[in-house]
Amino acid sequence: MRVDTLRVCINSLSKRLVAMFAFLLSPLFLLAAADVVAPPKEFSPLNWDWISILICLLIVLIILVIARAFDIGSLTEKITGKTVVSWNNVNAYAAMVFLVLGLIGVWYELVYHGKYLKLDHSASEHGSTLDSMFFWTFGFTFFVFIVTEILLFYFMYRYRYNEKRKALYYYHNNKLEVIWTIVPSIVLTFLVLRGFTTWSKITSDIPKDSQEIEVFAYQFGWKARYGGDDKMLGNSNFNFISGSNPLGVAEDGAVVELIKELEGEVSKIKLKQATAADSIKVWKAGYDRMVATGLDRTYPEDFKAVKERYNDAVSGGYERQLKKDLKRKNTALKRIGEYQKDKDFFDGSAKDDRVTTEIVLVKGKPYIFKFRARDVIHSAYMPDFRVQMNCVPGMPTQFAFTPVITTAEAREFKNNAEFDYYLFCNKICGAAHYNMKIKVTVVSSEAEYNTWLATQAPFVAPPAAEVPVAPAAADSSSIVKKGTVAIK
Repeated sequence: MRVDTLRVCINSLSKRLVAMFAFLLSPLFLLAAADVVAPPKEFSPLNWDWISILICLLIVLIILVIARAFDIGSLTEKITGKTVVSWNNVNAYAAMVFLVLGLIGVWYELVYHGKYLKLDHSASEHGSTLDSMFFWTFGFTFFVFIVTEILLFYFMYRYRYNEKRKALYYYHNNKLEVIWTIVPSIVLTFLVLRGFTTWSKITSDIPKDSQEIEVFAYQFGWKARYGGDDKMLGNSNFNFISGSNPLGVAEDGAVVELIKELEGEVSKIKLKQATAADSIKVWKAGYDRMVATGLDRTYPEDFKAVKERYNDAVSGGYERQLKKDLKRKNTALKRIGEYQKDKDFFDGSAKDDRVTTEIVLVKGKPYIFKFRARDVIHSAYMPDFRVQMNCVPGMPTQFAFTPVITTAEAREFKNNAEFDYYLFCNKICGAAHYNMKIKVTVVSSEAEYNTWLATQAPFVAPPAAEVPVAPAAADSSSIVKKGTVAIK
């Protein structure tokens, strides 16, 4: 029983120490999210750190030996009836050792990694408020964490079992109940209310002159869309997404091309349906020929593909798939047709929109980022601007902020001439998630922004200006001079 008690105690203490270090190292994980990391290595024993593995195995072996020693001691006590080891004292002194080691670990983390708690200058107007909230929350939780852990380990030591002392049965105390209920409630109410008011102010108190920029997420990249000369973003819809219109912009020409493409695919599917019986015969003949000639053993991979196609055709799967594809294409055409009836939706404002692979902002100007996603859930994360918002397929989201530090100024602050702002994906969205980013540049003047925007091609290129055709040069042999006759 005492051995089990010690094991439970050690297990509990180890979990608390792990939680302590994880809590203190959490800012490091937030900072690491801002860096682009290399892709994971392919799983292979050659990539293993065998020295670390051997050290871990040695530690496990030592623990097993110690556990066996405890079992031997417990068995000795049962046989002799004498106390070999005072496990209550062992637990008590082990608690103090863990407390001292834990406090040393806290001190080490604060001294050597505490620099990561000092956040860089916020590049947005609202960022300083979020930074203040972070430090207030960290201060409260860190103080409570230290006090409660010290009391926990001290009580384990101070009030360990003693045969000469009788434990006090303390049933209830109203004063203590009130204290440990009211005090945390006040602290949590302060943190929650401040967070709620700050979030409401950021998301609701949006300046009316804010410029809209659409940020479109897809595996594995970003695209931005700016309003053109009319300063307005055209409408968009996921039903309009195609190879030539990846953002699904509501523009007549692009949608007409999509309709033609879908109608062509519908015609191909109908042709396949009409010739399905002949196709099945051909596949069956190919399957039988490979089996009869032994090619199924000579080319097993090719035979596997032929067999799957043959089984799919014979079972009716091929025709069912054609039917599903046809229904999906017709549904897409029907949806597009419903939108085409709404003439206000295709108001022409999307023609001059600029689709870019970089985001450029003007210092001190308010913006609203309209987020959309094409495939899976992404998360737009700009750590320097203290901005993060999920990008959900079929559910547009937005975040408003005002940049206050230009890229050039940030390079001076960081003493890094190559520094740039980036918008990352902070939601694991697939294999190339680690490198999903788009550059964000903050300039100091509207003129710089306009110069950059002028270099971005509009969604629909304007018609080329008509160039007057110069008259053809006259043939010198046909020139008639006054008073002469031209003879050819």
